[in-house]
Amino acid sequence: MTRFSERYGYVKPSDVLIREKMSLDIQNAICTCFDKLENLFNQQMRYTEGEVEYKKLEKFLWVYFLNNREAYFSYRQPVATTFLEDNDELWFKKLDLVEVAIKYLFNRESRLEEYQYHRANGSVAEDFVFLLNSHFERLNFAYRVVNKDIVEITSKEEITAIETALQESTDNIRMHLSKALELYAKRPEGDYSNSIKESISAVEAYCRAKTGKSSLGKALNHLENNGIIIPKTLNDAFEKLYIYTNQGDTGIRHALMDPEGKYVPSGDEALFMIVSCSAFINYLSQKVK
Repeated sequence: MTRFSERYGYVKPSDVLIREKMSLDIQNAICTCFDKLENLFNQQMRYTEGEVEYKKLEKFLWVYFLNNREAYFSYRQPVATTFLEDNDELWFKKLDLVEVAIKYLFNRESRLEEYQYHRANGSVAEDFVFLLNSHFERLNFAYRVVNKDIVEITSKEEITAIETALQESTDNIRMHLSKALELYAKRPEGDYSNSIKESISAVEAYCRAKTGKSSLGKALNHLENNGIIIPKTLNDAFEKLYIYTNQGDTGIRHALMDPEGKYVPSGDEALFMIVSCSAFINYLSQKVK
């Protein structure tokens, strides 16, 4: 069942895209990833060794991240999840702990004497990162693990671009952008194809309102013919994005072109399109008065 705010488009970018904070949902998801770590160790190694390896990680975090005395480490008291669930700890310190754990896991695997044997049973580090990124994407967290580091994928400026486009556009354009956000934020799984469709529809609606032309390419040509010059590289880049939404192997705009439904866009693609389309509308608004 959809909520009132979702049905009527009362969705704010700052509510959908979680940045510079950690919601309870995200905190719980990260804790779940740590809960599963022991099982990942067990799958890679013999059962009893898996528990030992997990406790080694906990001890490392206790001594080298929390800077506590090693003598006070308890094998019975969880370290990572206790820290993550502490409401007094800052959100970015919690991500620091996750990042330290990730680097420990990768370093551990590079040092294993029997690494080739264990690697054949899977990489705990890679599986842990995959779990984290899956939850981060599912919960619209503005961060991902990339090359062992946690990096921001949605900046304050990008969120501002979406908010500006929503605030300063006409009702028709605002409707498409609001719908794109709503579909992106849909639970339990975002409707990313239709979110992308709504994002590019917002650009089309803007171009129709300003030029009366039915397609993006015709609208951009019309603007150029009327003395509004858009740098060729930027023009080409956005036309390629437009082609991406219409090409046959994705079926994003035309489902019948991809009857088997083989291509499913990711949340990252949908977010990229929301930000890009909002920014392009804002850019054109400055050019076309």
